[in-house]
Amino acid sequence: MLTKVESTIKKYKLINNGDRILIGVSGGPDSLALLHSLKTLKEEYNLYLHIAHLDHMIRGEESIKDAKFIERLAREWNIPITIKSYDVKAYQKEKGLSLEDAARQVRYRFFFGLIEKFNINKVAVGHNANDQAETVLMKFLRGAGLKGLSGIYPKQGKIVRPLIEISREEIEGYCEEHNLNPRIDKSNLETIYLRNKVRLNLIPLLVEEYNNNLVSTLNKTADLLREEEIFLGEYTIENLAQLTINKNNGKLILNAEKLLELNLAIQRRVIREGIKFLKGSYQDIYYDHIDLVLDLIKNSETGSRLDLPQGIIVKLNYEEIIFTTEDIDNINYFKHRLLLGSKKIPQVDLEVKTKIVEKTYPWKKTLNDPNIACLDFSKIGKEFYLRQREDGDRFYPLGMKGSKKVKDFLIDEKIPINKRDKVPIFTTLDGDIFWVGGLRVDDRFKITDETEKILIIEIIN
Repeated sequence: MLTKVESTIKKYKLINNGDRILIGVSGGPDSLALLHSLKTLKEEYNLYLHIAHLDHMIRGEESIKDAKFIERLAREWNIPITIKSYDVKAYQKEKGLSLEDAARQVRYRFFFGLIEKFNINKVAVGHNANDQAETVLMKFLRGAGLKGLSGIYPKQGKIVRPLIEISREEIEGYCEEHNLNPRIDKSNLETIYLRNKVRLNLIPLLVEEYNNNLVSTLNKTADLLREEEIFLGEYTIENLAQLTINKNNGKLILNAEKLLELNLAIQRRVIREGIKFLKGSYQDIYYDHIDLVLDLIKNSETGSRLDLPQGIIVKLNYEEIIFTTEDIDNINYFKHRLLLGSKKIPQVDLEVKTKIVEKTYPWKKTLNDPNIACLDFSKIGKEFYLRQREDGDRFYPLGMKGSKKVKDFLIDEKIPINKRDKVPIFTTLDGDIFWVGGLRVDDRFKITDETEKILIIEIIN
């Protein structure tokens, strides 16, 4: 196994002579094999090694035994160690994450906190070939793109993974050969987590029924896709630079016309990179969000705006597309494309809440509340616009015959002239007004006997 580890190190240029390496050690087979391998190569590469162990405070007494086991091993092998305990479940609850994601965030924050303290330039972790196969399958099941299907990278910044091409079977054999006696985390045998289900149920089934060399096959697939992803990533950065009109810490302005001249796949990638420029990551940004931005560019009028997760605002300004985390609506006109859920509209000091309910919902109880509209969902859909009134706006007020100009309707309703531009106008994606917010719904979108689902919109001052 050690020969394969050295081969992986050289193939991906993971370790250089004189590196100062922090090794994440849980006490399990992977991390112990990693630690022992690097200890064996220490003299050859003139390495400084430092062990980092985090007690996640999840497994009670077993976690404490893990820490003592690693501390004893560090003394025997004369390797400095830092041990820390952290309540990962409390962090999970606070951040609203899965336990796996919470543990990962806390663990890497711990690792990177030690880099400056001990002058570390590499952090080695024990991901192996089986972890790679599991990750690729999980990403596939979640509908990931090329980047996700590239799996775990052998090297990411300061993170290096010398065992990434070593199978779990080889690692366990190595531990037995060198009498390492790793600790066993029994939670890895529970099928309550997706990764464990993939590891314990799905992969054995696929190996037995379809491909007895599955782990190797998925690793080769990840390698192939990773190289293509790297190339496309570099090509995307080049295009992003060419399209950039202006940028600073809170804003990125691109040439929208030239963006649309690119291949659709590169258009999507440029948008993702633009968002990453603002927020530093792709977190909470998915395929649907990217296509909404493209639709904004292709089909919307100048001044139209889209609000994405993480406080990102996208606005069309003639031939420019603006990505920002700042409030850029200094002009009077506003237009927002809304999705189901909750969204604050700062120009009119409103919050809009939307949901879909079944026909059996007691919607008639809301009829006396002017700030709640109950409408036929099938005639509107789950996306619509909220905008300022425009010249020539007409709609069919419920309870009246025929259409009426919004301007005349507001006059009849005795809305003061200085407040008329702040009355929210709700329209379909095709531009049909279905609600003059807080005043009257359009007769064409009312609930009828044929209505199956109801769209409820509430505006809160």
